Amino acid sequence: MTEKTFAPHPEPTPDATSGVGRRGLLTAGALAAAGTLAAAPAHARPSHAGGPRRGHSASAAMPLAFGPSRRMRIVQFNDTQGGADSDRRTLEFMGKVLDRERPDFALINGDVIDGSPKTDLEVKQAYNNFVSPMESRGVKWAITFGNHDEDSVEGHGTTMTESRILDFVRQYKHNLNPAPVPGVPGHSNAQILVRGSRGAAPAFAIWLLDSGRYATEADTHGQSTGGFKSYDWIRPQQVRWYEETSEATASRFGKQNPGLMFFHIPTHEHAQLWHAAQSVEEASDHASAVARFGIEGVKHEDVYMGLVNSGIYASVKERGEVKGIYCGHDHINTYKGNFFGIELGYAPGTGFDTYGLNDGTWDQHTLRGARVFELDERNTAVYAGGTRVVWARDLGIDMDSAGQPLAEPVPFPAYVKA
Repeated sequence: MTEKTFAPHPEPTPDATSGVGRRGLLTAGALAAAGTLAAAPAHARPSHAGGPRRGHSASAAMPLAFGPSRRMRIVQFNDTQGGADSDRRTLEFMGKVLDRERPDFALINGDVIDGSPKTDLEVKQAYNNFVSPMESRGVKWAITFGNHDEDSVEGHGTTMTESRILDFVRQYKHNLNPAPVPGVPGHSNAQILVRGSRGAAPAFAIWLLDSGRYATEADTHGQSTGGFKSYDWIRPQQVRWYEETSEATASRFGKQNPGLMFFHIPTHEHAQLWHAAQSVEEASDHASAVARFGIEGVKHEDVYMGLVNSGIYASVKERGEVKGIYCGHDHINTYKGNFFGIELGYAPGTGFDTYGLNDGTWDQHTLRGARVFELDERNTAVYAGGTRVVWARDLGIDMDSAGQPLAEPVPFPAYVKA
């Protein structure tokens, strides 16, 4: 396939003092605030109508389990990215995917909402809109945070930091997000173990990481980031947490557990996969990459990775358990491939509120989708590359480029305090 570079929004030169471009600009002060907010302590955990919350660690109860079929299905939504008056088609599409695929677990992998909410209530209404397809169907679900989930704090002065958002979503009966891991950056880091169909040991692990928001002035030491992507990256403490938790789980149960890992912002290796090259200065050989790495899907924009290579790919490769790393963030990239033994890929943007392909044309929503993963406990790897994309266009969703906002937000469940 031929690579097509497409800029959905003009990209100003990223700079540590002028902010960052593409998905929303931040001032230097907002960048500093983002770093402070990410480090803020978690608020007191709210009561949960469904009973005590289950922590997700090597010693925790397992919220997911293989049944008699020994098979399981995961759905990844990405970049739902709307507000309290989100486009109704996003929810329609999510509901149709869930009804057709009947997954055991669903994830919204970052940028659940955008910066449009002007009050704390509107932030909660926006989240409620997007989690309602799972919650109303009794599908277990979780979220990770992206670079836009806190935008209402800087843009409109709400108090809905990621910490407060996490407290809010953990009220839902079917949510599996644990409390933040003490001493580890981010609020959506989690190990969700899947119990095997025989015995009490896990057979699989779902890893969630918080890939942060934007590089701060402290990160850049005041230097310009012109020519670089200036997003945040998975920090060393997170990589250590993953390694130590993985080792502790293997030690407790006497075996390693295959798994999948999800976070919002792609790795540097996602770009190397597509180009079969380690740097942009080298000649891209995509045709070679397709053959070498078994690439499927399209690339319609740059890979907007973090400023620094986090090393999470190297860590995963060394541990040898995680079979695939999947992200979102770049709404109109859909590709995946096996990069030296680790599957790297995207789920396309799910939400109808945000940019798409050739905005303002009939093509705008043609890449709205969700990614499905098939697990089979009878296979040693459990996940052996069984993934596919479900497209909104194939499920009868209206493709008109004009927005179709909800008449009013989805009502909160009776057990959720808003």
